[in-house]
Amino acid sequence: MSEHDTLALEPNPVHPAPAPPHHASRAQWAMARFECAQVLRHPAFLAAVFLYAALWVYEAWSEGLSGRYPVLQDEDRYSQLSLLLPAAGALIATNLAATRMYRHGAEPLFAVLTLPQWRRTLAHLVAALPPAAVAAVLTAARIAYDASAPTAVGSPSPVELITGPVVVLLAGCAGVTLARFTPSAAAGPFAALFLGALVLGSALDVRGMKWLGPVGVESEFAAPLPTDLMHRPVLAHLVYLAAVTGVLVLLALARAGARGLPARAGLVVLAATAVVVGVVQYRPLPDELVARRTDAEQHPGDEQRCRVAERVTFCAFPEFTGRAKDWQQITDGILDQVPAGKAAEPYAVRQRVFFGGDRDGITGMPPLRAWAQDDARHRTPGAVTVGTGWGTDDIGGGEMLSFAVRFADRVVTGPGKEGEPVADMLCRAEAVTVLWLAAQATPETADALRSLNRRSVGGITLTTLDSSEAVSVNGPEVQVVLDLLDKPTNEVGDRLQASWPDLSDGRTSTAEAARLLGVPAPADAEQGSEGTSCAAR
Repeated sequence: MSEHDTLALEPNPVHPAPAPPHHASRAQWAMARFECAQVLRHPAFLAAVFLYAALWVYEAWSEGLSGRYPVLQDEDRYSQLSLLLPAAGALIATNLAATRMYRHGAEPLFAVLTLPQWRRTLAHLVAALPPAAVAAVLTAARIAYDASAPTAVGSPSPVELITGPVVVLLAGCAGVTLARFTPSAAAGPFAALFLGALVLGSALDVRGMKWLGPVGVESEFAAPLPTDLMHRPVLAHLVYLAAVTGVLVLLALARAGARGLPARAGLVVLAATAVVVGVVQYRPLPDELVARRTDAEQHPGDEQRCRVAERVTFCAFPEFTGRAKDWQQITDGILDQVPAGKAAEPYAVRQRVFFGGDRDGITGMPPLRAWAQDDARHRTPGAVTVGTGWGTDDIGGGEMLSFAVRFADRVVTGPGKEGEPVADMLCRAEAVTVLWLAAQATPETADALRSLNRRSVGGITLTTLDSSEAVSVNGPEVQVVLDLLDKPTNEVGDRLQASWPDLSDGRTSTAEAARLLGVPAPADAEQGSEGTSCAAR
């Protein structure tokens, strides 16, 4: 080793002179540009984006073009959940980038640089912006894809759409802040797991955790709502996330040496803002929202728009009027298979919401009398109830089949007594007729019946808007209908119209109904009614 090399390795006792501010600023932004590129190319972030894209492609492929029924005021918040993957990737990438020199033992070399540590930290914090920009592009693409579906209804919230990219920005800043406290390479992955635990706590509705984490998760079983009936403190949550992000930024800078009065004052102000706004998120339902919900539940006709399509009047909340086309496919499919006299009668379908479906584990009874009075006032007597949920999955398919059965029951048995619950069970030939009309209406309702039957024992039960009002069909009648679905629809329809008086009569036996419709009767055809309300009829 030469003398020159030896001297070069000796510690330099002379500290570098501070660079002029404009030179330091130029160096800082040059470093920021380099770190931005490094984070975007980091394997952790690339893997997260790839996984996000793969899940999106799988979802689109599994649903198909005809299986999408997006409600955009729900889809905007669903986009936040999928962005947790890029958020975790950004956290790990920025953390590893900020600890790179520590992990490689090169941190002492920075002592000869004129760029102070707080400026280097600021450059790493700036590198959290590109992942957030990528998240914004993904969010825009996702909501545009959902909105492009011909069955899309509703409108997204800009605040909900912004929240996802802000979560990714927060995660990236958290990775840098964590690096200022520990150079461990394992800190980033553990922090990502902690982020996931906060989201899990929100999803499980752990007390006090719904809005503590990055995303406020709603129950996937809850029916969609019109925007003016929703209660999500999204603006307060966005301010909360922004304040927490600011706290992380200033904490990282303070840890890196920027301990001036403005930084400390800003840290205190942002921390106080995060605490105050975090508490505001948990305010109870405003009185005016409670009043709007009560009015929409008991008097939906006052807020709805109606249109007449051939034989049926469809009424829906303004944001859901586009869903009437999907309802009409079912009503047309049912009316096409009944005698002309029945098909020519006037029918109405009214969309309703019910907020007493599950209160402290108790299922409530819908306000049937108020609904009947509302229907009479708006000249749609005997309107068939349809909810806001719709789809081809287990939940949406159940809503679809439930509406089809209610409408078919209205066609077969008539309007019934105003304000009174429907029969809790369909029996014998009447059950076969109603269920077959409902199931054959569309391919989706047929699939929904098969799916529900696989998940049920001894028959099926369909509720009205998750209330205590429900209608059941026994196993033998369900089996007859499943056999009928394997036969040509027109052939079964011809047989049904030829024997309509018998097949629409609940006193006609299940075995006789099967014979009239041309399928074998189940061996237990007359035993399915034992122990049920059908036995007394």
